[in-house]
Amino acid sequence: MSTVRRVRRPDIHMRAVPVLSEPNLGHYPEFRQFFADQFELDDAPFAPPPVLEIDGNYYELLFVGYSGQPFPAALEINSLVPGLEPMDEEGTDRALSALLMWLVSGIGGDWKVEDLRTVGEIYRIPALAAAEPT
Repeated sequence: MSTVRRVRRPDIHMRAVPVLSEPNLGHYPEFRQFFADQFELDDAPFAPPPVLEIDGNYYELLFVGYSGQPFPAALEINSLVPGLEPMDEEGTDRALSALLMWLVSGIGGDWKVEDLRTVGEIYRIPALAAAEPT
């Protein structure tokens, strides 16, 4: 089972590789509120992007603001990769699945981890179908 935990950005040179983008968190206000609560975005919207460590790899969450919309309006997730090393694509798929499980588990209510696994089975996303809640 993967653990999602917030860490400081590593001190070594890392390049950001985009791996996931959600251009409109307003579709799911629960997502926006979860991120705002987890990362205290209401108190510090201009703080450096949070970094999550999942299975030894690092992921940067960039929150985007749009005029006239509550912050955060959008989200971009980057894999932080050392230097010119290749990105671990399978590890990134597992990490994104763990991140989605963490998100859905944290939101609760109508959002169920089992439903997320079913989506993984329907779309044949092995890492999501097999992921366990964090």
